[in-house]
Amino acid sequence: MSSGGSKMRSDINVTPLVDVCLVLLIIFMVVTPMLQKGRPVMLPKTDRPMKKAESKNELVVSIEVDKNIFIESKWLPEKEFLNSMKELAERNSQKDIIIKADNRLNYGDVKKVLRIMKDAGLEKVALITERTSQR
Repeated sequence: MSSGGSKMRSDINVTPLVDVCLVLLIIFMVVTPMLQKGRPVMLPKTDRPMKKAESKNELVVSIEVDKNIFIESKWLPEKEFLNSMKELAERNSQKDIIIKADNRLNYGDVKKVLRIMKDAGLEKVALITERTSQR
């Protein structure tokens, strides 16, 4: 009893959805590297890193493999770093300090930076690690 006309097609057109997903993927691929603070270093790996929410009250200190110390992206010699940490402690001793230390450094090199921060009066210090890849 059909009238000979074409049947209605009930398929979903996914092409616009795929286009939107690809655009979002490209945006995330471009923006994600910009979200990391501080200098890029090879972080130590651990199975169960503790999660800590990011806050506006944090400062990233990076220590590269050649023992150069950076506050955010600015390089500072050791003496200037100590003075900068003392000044920071005087202004805001509750500032969260995040240390990104290269995994090829000796423990003593990282401890030296931790000692400088303690001597300056900063107590809220954390170390960043990277999760080991799950197989």
